[in-house]
Amino acid sequence: MKTMRTLLVILAAALLLPSLHAQEKPGAAAASDSAPAATAYRVQVVISEYDGATKVSSLPYSIPVAPVLPGDTRAFGSMRTGIRVPVAANSKPGENGFSYVDVGTNLDVRVRRPDAERYSLELTVEHSWLYVREKDKEGNAEGRAWAPGDPAPGSAPLIHTFRTNVQFLLRDAHSAETTMATDPVTGHVFKVDAQLTVLK
Repeated sequence: MKTMRTLLVILAAALLLPSLHAQEKPGAAAASDSAPAATAYRVQVVISEYDGATKVSSLPYSIPVAPVLPGDTRAFGSMRTGIRVPVAANSKPGENGFSYVDVGTNLDVRVRRPDAERYSLELTVEHSWLYVREKDKEGNAEGRAWAPGDPAPGSAPLIHTFRTNVQFLLRDAHSAETTMATDPVTGHVFKVDAQLTVLK
C-alpha cells in the first residue's frame, strides 16, 4: 500500500512540474524583454568665424540630448539663444510701431546609434547676427558686425544668417569639423565643430 502511495506522489509531481515551469517562463521572458535603459548624450558645438587665418570669434554650445521614450534608439535636443531686435514698422502714417526679429543661434540635434561603436549625429544650425552701417572719419559708409557695447542699431539693421544641416558619424568623445561657408559681404569663413559624449 505504501508503495502504491509513493508511486502516486511521484506521478503527481511529474505531472505538476511541467505546468510550474510553464508558469515561470512568461515572467522570465518579460524580464528579458524589458526595455534597455535609455542612453543620454552631450553634444558640444563650436561655431567659429575666421578673417583669413585670424579667428574672429568662437561660440561654444553644450546641448543635452536624450530619448523621448525609454528604450528608443533615437535622441533629440535643441537650444535657442539670442536677442529680439526691435525694428520700426509704421502701420499707419503718423504712427510709430515696432516689430521684433529674433537674432542669435538655433541648434537642433538628433542622435542615432547605427552600430555598436558609432553614433549618427544630425545637426541643424541657424546663426544670425546684426550688421550695422556707419560712416568713418572721412564720411565714407562702411559696415561691420554689431557687437555688445555698441550703440543700439538703427531702425533698419541688416541681419546676416548662416544656415546648415550636416551629419556626422562619430565615436564616443570624438569630434569632427565640417561646413566651411564664406560670408559674401565680409569674406569671413565659418566653421562648425561637433563632439558627442555618451553620458554613463
